[in-house]
Amino acid sequence: MELTTERLVLREYTLSDHAAVHAFASDPRTSTFVEWGPNSEHDTRDFLNFCIDKAAEAPRRSHTLAITLDGSVIGSIGLTLNTRGGRHGTQEAEIGYTLHPDRWGKGYATEAASAMLHFGFSQLHLSRITAACRPENVASAGVLQKLGMAQVGRLENDRLINGRWLDTLVFAVDAGGSAPAPHNVDT
Repeated sequence: MELTTERLVLREYTLSDHAAVHAFASDPRTSTFVEWGPNSEHDTRDFLNFCIDKAAEAPRRSHTLAITLDGSVIGSIGLTLNTRGGRHGTQEAEIGYTLHPDRWGKGYATEAASAMLHFGFSQLHLSRITAACRPENVASAGVLQKLGMAQVGRLENDRLINGRWLDTLVFAVDAGGSAPAPHNVDT
């Protein structure tokens, strides 16, 4: 699977992506607001094997792709279908992303996530896509809002991160909702 945007290519991971993935996954700045990381070499290898294994499953329920810029891996984006299904038997999924800290603030997360939302709605025929972030992660909340996602909840003391219980903001957009159409997305 490959998605192409104006500046990015989102593609399947390979084992040869280890060094590039480890560069952002081992950086403590990357894991400030998430439950994983910083990654060890072994953690990064396990992540790549997980992505490769999930890509081979049928039916596929997880789409975790490398975000590449000019052929170099700069981050990761995933769209995972909910195993329990959605409301009233509809199909829902959750989106998540991470970028190398050197690539923050350049619009890459918004561009990649917009492509993944478009894929989820147009190709997977999802009814709703959700996302979660910490309230302290203002940049990520901003990305989700730019995508047309609305905050639909706040979970108190939801995640144990770096020894502290933190809240989670929950965002969502429904099919036919206000998520903007991506620019130049090819599947």
